[in-house]
Amino acid sequence: MKIIVLAGGEGKRMWPINTDKCLIPFLGKSLLYHNLKKINARLPGVEFIIVASPQTKDGVEKVAEELKLDYKIVIQNEPSGMADAILSAKHLIAGEILIVNAEDILDASVFQNNYEGDVMLTGIKVDKYFPGGYIKVEGESVKGIVEKPGEGNEPSDMVKLVADYFKDGQKLIGYLEKAKSERDDIYEVALSQMISDGINIRLARYEGVWIPLKYPWHILDITAYFLSKLEQQISPAAKLSEKAIIEGNVVIEEGVKVFEGACIKGPCHIGKNCIVGNNSMIRESNLEEGCVTGFSSDITRSYIGANSWFHTNYIGDSVLEGDFGAGSGAVLANLRLDNQTIKVGEEKLDSEREKLGLIAGQGVRVGVNASTMPGVRVGGNSLIGPGVVLRKDLKEKRKITIKEESYQEQDYESAATTYDQFRDKLKH
Repeated sequence: MKIIVLAGGEGKRMWPINTDKCLIPFLGKSLLYHNLKKINARLPGVEFIIVASPQTKDGVEKVAEELKLDYKIVIQNEPSGMADAILSAKHLIAGEILIVNAEDILDASVFQNNYEGDVMLTGIKVDKYFPGGYIKVEGESVKGIVEKPGEGNEPSDMVKLVADYFKDGQKLIGYLEKAKSERDDIYEVALSQMISDGINIRLARYEGVWIPLKYPWHILDITAYFLSKLEQQISPAAKLSEKAIIEGNVVIEEGVKVFEGACIKGPCHIGKNCIVGNNSMIRESNLEEGCVTGFSSDITRSYIGANSWFHTNYIGDSVLEGDFGAGSGAVLANLRLDNQTIKVGEEKLDSEREKLGLIAGQGVRVGVNASTMPGVRVGGNSLIGPGVVLRKDLKEKRKITIKEESYQEQDYESAATTYDQFRDKLKH
């Protein structure tokens, strides 16, 4: 059997994160690495056909080489949908194939050793609307696929995952080449035609973990998933102060330095050559390599990309792609005072999270005593000036500051107030 891995798509909804979804690192390894390793362990000896984009090719090849896979890479030059991705590899497809997404988090149990029938699709039962493909099902037979039907129009409560088995891959290619549609649903049209032609498509019901990566805040869900799998492991090449506190399942990589008074509460991953400064607190977070948390910083339930640095900051439930810098006193707020879920952008996308901080692209800088409101997005290489309270998104390569002219300066004579006078005022 050949595994077709779709790693060439364009993450239009991931702004301001610019790293291709499958190459975002978690615990020091790309998401693609984690997923291919899982498949290879479950189905040893299979051949991988990885559909990459021109931008992801080098990163994909590096992962495949590191895992020592039997693989071939094909290039999808334009992100023109799932059908186009598969057709990009049609010259390599023969016999049994299994089609999977590069970035979905699924349990290894979804990859079966024995498949039944000519075609088998995988579905998962959902209790709320998901903007994906829904399966029309009778018993264990698939009767149709409806792509993004809209809330209230779902044909069932079964969402289709991308874990599709075909006994004859070339037959699928034939249907894809004949399918026509004005929408981005050629693949679904081809499956529907198969059903109309009497091909028996079976349903595999899946009940395990499923974390799709659609929006940048889903990085936090994936981070929590990987952290939940950790066991405590501290590199002998790390230097930890005896006056630091390490609790729970914490992985500390080589070259890490943890100073006096620091507290790391697991599950946490501290990547290579990170520095955790005096009196800093890190909780349930992933720090990629080369990060520096200066004196008295609090990083909570966050994804911190490589080579980011902090000093006396609060970082709550945030996604920072990397090379992020924060001046002393900067705060990334994560909670609305009205306890509503965080809405993102002018389009008010509901993150469905009660806590969500800043989402920042590569190279963002935040000045001293600046703050960002919950769910704000900032494009790469932008700067938030000292004292700014950022309440809305900021595009790439933009700077927002407070002009001195907006301050008013005038003469002032202090009225001396004793502590007793101040205390008496509080009584009234």
